[in-house]
Amino acid sequence: MTDSISTSGDCGYRPFSAFALIWGITTLAHQLAFTFWAESWQGWVLVIAASAVIFEPACVLRFGSLVFASLLNLWHKLPFVPNHILFEGMLHVIMLLAFLGFFFFGPGVAEFRKISDQWLPRLRWLSIAIAVKASYFLIPGIPQGYVLGAITTLFMLISLGRLLFGLSPLEQGREFLSRFAPVIRAAVIIMYFWAATQKFNWDYIDPEISCAAKLHTEIAAYFGPLVPTATWALHGAIWGSFLFELGIPILLLIRRTRFVGFLAAISFHLWLSIHPAAGIFSFSSLIIALLLLFLPLGWGERLQSSWNHQLNWLGRSSPERGRKIAKWLAVGGFFATLITQGVLYLTGGRSYETFELANRVGFFAFFAWGCWIGGCYILAGWRGREEDLGLPNKPRPGLAWIGLILVLLNGVYPWIGGRTQTSFSMYSNLRSEGESNHMLFKRRDLFKLQSEMVEVLQSAPNILAPSERPRGIQQFANIGHRIIPWFEFRRLVSEMPGDFEVTYLHEGEEKTLGRKDGRDFGEEAAFEPLPLFARKFLWFRRLETLEGPMCCTH
Repeated sequence: MTDSISTSGDCGYRPFSAFALIWGITTLAHQLAFTFWAESWQGWVLVIAASAVIFEPACVLRFGSLVFASLLNLWHKLPFVPNHILFEGMLHVIMLLAFLGFFFFGPGVAEFRKISDQWLPRLRWLSIAIAVKASYFLIPGIPQGYVLGAITTLFMLISLGRLLFGLSPLEQGREFLSRFAPVIRAAVIIMYFWAATQKFNWDYIDPEISCAAKLHTEIAAYFGPLVPTATWALHGAIWGSFLFELGIPILLLIRRTRFVGFLAAISFHLWLSIHPAAGIFSFSSLIIALLLLFLPLGWGERLQSSWNHQLNWLGRSSPERGRKIAKWLAVGGFFATLITQGVLYLTGGRSYETFELANRVGFFAFFAWGCWIGGCYILAGWRGREEDLGLPNKPRPGLAWIGLILVLLNGVYPWIGGRTQTSFSMYSNLRSEGESNHMLFKRRDLFKLQSEMVEVLQSAPNILAPSERPRGIQQFANIGHRIIPWFEFRRLVSEMPGDFEVTYLHEGEEKTLGRKDGRDFGEEAAFEPLPLFARKFLWFRRLETLEGPMCCTH
């Protein structure tokens, strides 16, 4: 059985292929939001895998390669990733577990045997390329530099591309999709629940400091007097955000309101994407992609029929030629946007101003895509409103459900003394440290990582200041805030190069530590490197105050 036509219609709608195509394009949209990946081999591996999926979205193995490449890239960047990228990583864990179940307990093994004579020889070349790259990093005496690093990366990318692009696809998408689609729908519901729940705090409903009011005002600046910013409008933005974040998942789950749910989700997230903050359009792209898993099969047929007409026009009465052109437009548009961003960095330097301009270029590329795919969803839903509105791929036992534990726990972490920066608390004004501002929850220190706080008073050079050449998202998180948990203070001190001196307030006492002439002085515990897993999975928000109003933070 292949992922061919999923219902009785003849339009050729294949749910897995449609989802894989949109997911591949979403992956490229993420790369346009934060271009730091371009200096890492992990980022380029992900681009190759995403491009391979776009050109052959029916192939389960290509999609599995994308999932693995994304997790590899995530591990490289952890813990400094946005909330939604960590959430996407959890979704990829769910997909990976489904992939393992598909090959160990499903039809994947028999199907793979049919094409293994093609895959295995090419897989050997990729193994050699990986070994060469590993030798470059691990063997002492090999000179490190851009040229040799680029050559070894290029060898690996060519081997990966030869593997993914040159082989017959393994088409069992319908069976594979059925293993993870219902789990991911549950994960989306949980994400929305926590995103709204973390906002139930006193500062979020205050229009003077609320993140909702701040984002609304900054988006309205693009429209002048057309979008009001009076106090009543700010209150509307605050309570409207609750309405959308709590309402969207409910509307999507109920048959009769599913179309309204699509309309609300697409409108809300496209509106949010206009904000200039780095990564918001990336989050919108993720949500729009996930909406396809809530698409009834009848709507899917309408969607495919609409696409077929567009492909027929694009290919001048040849849908197959139109399909090829569309794939090249998607990948070519990504690289054209990426090259434009690169030119901006080369001419303007690596500064925050250049980053913001490059981010706007990425936004316009996404917005064109988001409006098109969102419009296709809505048109399909309207035309199919009389169809069976039941969700496909009913829940079934499987390994993928284990991955849901990560999503369930993520929102809990601030309330048990765990991480605060990536716990579905994006733009929520939430503070669980000190005097918590939440209306319902109070912290219980299971991990005790938020109970020991440090205030940096003076530092030369400033350990809290972003570098002149930012290389990651941590450079943009809550600049100027000086109160951090001991865990984050220890991270900064243990990773600080050269000589420095810091005066800080710890446990009610003013202290000094640092390094002079290469010798450390002060609290020895602050210089101890963090354990690998703690360093990778824990990240805490920098605070302005522990008792006063909590200003808008990421």
